[in-house]
Amino acid sequence: MSEGLRSLLIVLKAIFIYVGLGAVVAFIFYYFKRRDLFGGYIGGLVVGVIGALIGGLVLDRLFYEKAVIILDFLSRGAGVNIIAGFLGAYIALNIMNKLNHDRERKKY
Repeated sequence: MSEGLRSLLIVLKAIFIYVGLGAVVAFIFYYFKRRDLFGGYIGGLVVGVIGALIGGLVLDRLFYEKAVIILDFLSRGAGVNIIAGFLGAYIALNIMNKLNHDRERKKY
């Protein structure tokens, strides 16, 4: 396998990990916490993914070495800080929830 293809696959794996983190946090906010998010679950998913990316890039600089040593088995060399991504998604969805006045979702 060529080096260019290998690096592309690593970047794609990192993107899928961030999308998965955003989806998990949006699922927690929408179904378990029963919060009414802008755009429903899909809106929460978009904000969660954006928050995971921003958190992964910003918070990654703060504690990358410690988190990757602990969680290397999950990222498998993709260079993804899972803790930073999860925190970023959670913070972004929490801000979105506060902008929506912490409304609870209607029961159907």
